[in-house]
Amino acid sequence: MAYRLYGVQDFANLAAHVALEEAGVAYEAVFLDPDSGALKSPDHVARHPMGLVPALDTPDGPMFETGAILLYLGERHGLAPSQGASDRAAFLSWFVFVNNGLHPVVMDLIHPYRVSEEHARIVAGVARARLVERLAALEAVAGTRPRWLDPAQPGVLGIYISMLLRWMRAFPWAADLAISAQDFPALHAIAAACEARPAAIRAAAANGLSGRFFTDPEG
Repeated sequence: MAYRLYGVQDFANLAAHVALEEAGVAYEAVFLDPDSGALKSPDHVARHPMGLVPALDTPDGPMFETGAILLYLGERHGLAPSQGASDRAAFLSWFVFVNNGLHPVVMDLIHPYRVSEEHARIVAGVARARLVERLAALEAVAGTRPRWLDPAQPGVLGIYISMLLRWMRAFPWAADLAISAQDFPALHAIAAACEARPAAIRAAAANGLSGRFFTDPEG
């Protein structure tokens, strides 16, 4: 059975889409229209109980949550250290760091009104400060060029980080709160290498994106 990825153009399914292309496996991308209520339809809620994306049909059954899907694809298709690899523990630690410590905070940067409409500016400002601190920690690790964050080879963590860097630059709630990948050279190198690979270019095109869609989404 081929994979079937459910998403919305330029939503979090983008990372899974890139991973599927990098894996070179058969898949179908199904784009849903959130304005039509498709995300809250009974069929989609059966895939994702919160009516969000991505969701993925796999040979082992349906999945949801970006982090879970990326880990699954990484382990099955050589895009993450395998069980027993000497660097697997470090990879898992930093993957969960990105999933828990970056992804939710990026959402506060770009959608602070979900936390508080009255104090959206404060929420977004706090989120930005947290992101800069956490990106600095991730930058230090990326600068050592571990295999699972090496710009020269694709991996699910690099793909995940690249997508989040896009969001921080392209979609901040206030323009002055945007974070540029160029401020973090090692992370920028990962995103630049990722967006230049044919697999990412194909996935990006399917999501309506072109150019330097990770490193300079406004360019």
